[in-house]
Amino acid sequence: MTIWLDDVALAFNFTPTIDSSFYDLTPCLSSPPTTKNWIVTLDDYGSPFFGKQLLVQASRGTCSIVHWISPDCESSPGDLIRLSPCPGCVAHIPLPPSKKRNADLTLLTSPFTWADIEDGVRLYYSRLEFDIDSSPANTTVASVTPFTIESSATAVFANSPLVISSDLRYIFFTDGSLINLGTTDVSMGWSWMQIVPDAGFPNSIATYAHGLIRDNPSSSRAEAAAIYAVLTISPRDSEVTIYTDSQTAIDGLRSCFSSIYSNSRLYYKTTNFELWAIIERTIFSKNLTVLPVKVKAHSGNYLNDFADFLANTAHTASSSILISGMDLASAHDFVLIYDNDVVCESNPRYLLKQYYQTQLMRDLLNLTRFHFISLLSSNIDYIVDWELTWFTLNFKPSHDASFTPEHASRHLTFKFKLFLDDLPTLEKLKRTRPDLYMDELTCRSCIDRMEDLMHLFMCKKRRLPMQQILQSYQNHLISKLLEASNLADIDPTPFIAKLTSLSCWSFSSTNWFSFALIRGCLPKLFIDLFVDLSIPRTSAIKVIAAIHNNFVQKFRRRIWNPRSYEKSRWENAMNITYKLKTTPKPSNLPLSTYIPYSSLPPPTLHVSRDSGTDWLKNSMKYGLPWFNHFSGFMGHLTVLLNNSFCRMEC
Repeated sequence: MTIWLDDVALAFNFTPTIDSSFYDLTPCLSSPPTTKNWIVTLDDYGSPFFGKQLLVQASRGTCSIVHWISPDCESSPGDLIRLSPCPGCVAHIPLPPSKKRNADLTLLTSPFTWADIEDGVRLYYSRLEFDIDSSPANTTVASVTPFTIESSATAVFANSPLVISSDLRYIFFTDGSLINLGTTDVSMGWSWMQIVPDAGFPNSIATYAHGLIRDNPSSSRAEAAAIYAVLTISPRDSEVTIYTDSQTAIDGLRSCFSSIYSNSRLYYKTTNFELWAIIERTIFSKNLTVLPVKVKAHSGNYLNDFADFLANTAHTASSSILISGMDLASAHDFVLIYDNDVVCESNPRYLLKQYYQTQLMRDLLNLTRFHFISLLSSNIDYIVDWELTWFTLNFKPSHDASFTPEHASRHLTFKFKLFLDDLPTLEKLKRTRPDLYMDELTCRSCIDRMEDLMHLFMCKKRRLPMQQILQSYQNHLISKLLEASNLADIDPTPFIAKLTSLSCWSFSSTNWFSFALIRGCLPKLFIDLFVDLSIPRTSAIKVIAAIHNNFVQKFRRRIWNPRSYEKSRWENAMNITYKLKTTPKPSNLPLSTYIPYSSLPPPTLHVSRDSGTDWLKNSMKYGLPWFNHFSGFMGHLTVLLNNSFCRMEC
């Protein structure tokens, strides 16, 4: 294993995970113009070992390398590296002069000094598992300071206290803490305590430390950080007993014992895989015996409760030790880093899928049919909950004798078309089939207005049933709030008042809150009311999804079906048959002059990638799904329905 250098330059071309610096490749002052690579590594004594690759046989995986030396590079690290053939070395094969080579084969000069490349060479070499024999009595071993997992951890935990045990047996309690998930104030705290039985300390606590870790926030990552801190300060060949209330942490340690994180297939399928890979490498490199013990959380165990207290105080304590992503020396030769800032510690396939979704999301937010979302920000009581919205869209009512699977399929299709503003209203038909539906065509119910989605429930012929449907929606929610308040023994009056005060229950041509509710962009307040009444969030989501599905069924039966019947009567009178509607439209027809949502201002909440707002990066840094980090439409739909979105170009 070596570091490969470009053809005739001793340039460091390996980018370490700790230092992202690199060197531009330039030709040597004098060298044979061959096409193979220069190599630099360390010999058994830690001294630089230079070579030249002559012959590569890719099919056999072999190559021929000749040996060159630089006697002065270590004694004069600031001077340019000068190479000469190794005298009497069987590894050096002289190169005969030829038309393609310079005849000067006795001295080569690099434009770089040993000081330029030494750190990179030693860093890479330190990761190779060579059995270095440094025992010869007459040999002076060069001082080597490799940047390994242990040395990188030493810099982080240099001030961490530890009471040395004569029998190399150590006992620790560890814990983690996570607060403010999903916000810019998210914080992960960790702590450990060393226990020395009968040592005269209160409750046997000999010493302790706590700190923080950043990026990819989760409670399990905070727990793993505490274990990482414990193992890095434990001496070699120690037996380390770790008490923790996290079953995930115990499972992670068991995976380390099985070398799971050395298996590339399983490696990328786990969460926090880089951190666990470092823990696994630390265990094996220091020959540690780790014994995890499960402790029941919040069970009155003083030591575990104190560890929990330390982890919670780490968020604000000045003594907290910070572990950032760049403090961790990777257990591998490369790491996945997003935007040169955040280390990827989730499934890379999932990360790439999310990245693709965010790119589609940006295109989607430019469609005018979703610009109304930007107007909802004026009311803090109507903040769209996209998790609730997505669950409701996918929610399928149970089948019975009156609601067959065929009905359920039609219901689901209608619900998505309503949400996407993809129902075939007359204004949509004018744009897709201007040969059949003329621009002057108005609503077939009131004959007064152009029929778009807003007019669908604003029409004077359907206004009363629309009010009744919305009132039924509200009453259904109130009845469930009353049930929840009875279970929690809480006065429901303020909750009901807050629900009925929402602007979405009264509709007008300028009320985009009712428009959002009918489309299916449901407010966060619906969930909050039930959660405040001690109803679990998952249960509340299911209740609200069922209520909204009931609303969609009524909307279809009492609003859309009568409208479709009146439209079909007009089509029959105009002899617009099914055959006509399914034949291709003639070419060269002028487009409709109707511009949907022309009254809406341009979106104000859509920010570009260049502005510094990155939904995916915010998700990796602050937690929660990436679609929680934007104020627009929910992103998973873009993958499933992108063609439907863009068909109308609006």
